[in-house]
Amino acid sequence: MDEETLRDLLTRAQRGESEARNALLAAYRKFIADSVNAYLRHASLKRRNDELSVGMIAFDEAVTRFQPERGVPFLAFARLVIKSRLANYLRQEARHREAASALEVSDARVEMQVAAARDEALWEAVAQDRAEEIRDYEKLLAAFGITIEELVALSPKHADCRASLIRAATLLAQEEEFFRRFATGKRLPLREMARRTGLSPKVICKHRKYLLALAIIFREPERFIYLHSYLKGLAKGRMAHAGNAG
Repeated sequence: MDEETLRDLLTRAQRGESEARNALLAAYRKFIADSVNAYLRHASLKRRNDELSVGMIAFDEAVTRFQPERGVPFLAFARLVIKSRLANYLRQEARHREAASALEVSDARVEMQVAAARDEALWEAVAQDRAEEIRDYEKLLAAFGITIEELVALSPKHADCRASLIRAATLLAQEEEFFRRFATGKRLPLREMARRTGLSPKVICKHRKYLLALAIIFREPERFIYLHSYLKGLAKGRMAHAGNAG
């Protein structure tokens, strides 16, 4: 779903339009299921139908409580509400089974999310959630032989070059064959990439790791919500600048 459609549906749903709310729930059912599964994997638990129901209710709650002026992407907020409500549900279930020790919470990250039942506590948990996403991204980068420090060093200093590489990374993320060859470093499709992106083969080779790192984000926007939102903001800002210059 594109950003404009999402924003429109959220606005209408918060005004009380049930059709808009149902459309959001239907469109993001997979996102809800993936968020539930990811949380349960972290807790070393298997999913049952009850957990998915909790996730659906939590997503619906996120639609109601979302505040765009906070500057947090909606899906990031929704994911946080889902994790918070699942944590509460599982703790209650554990107490009911007299097995609370099996879900012992020992680290500050989960404690914060469990405590996020109140509005401000939930919004305050955003910073921790963003940090967790970046750690997840770092692990995935490592699998491709890239460190976050290296990525920062490789980031182009000039806005025009950065915007061109973001566009190229979007294409790379959409083309499975291109991505596979980039990821393995074997026989890069330089001519085809150059033709379709407008970048020279030399630039593509020089920024291979940077392009790959961005493409990873564009391939999984619902996993790397904050990072994807940041890249979209960079691209949008550059287009706005170009429009003003014109």
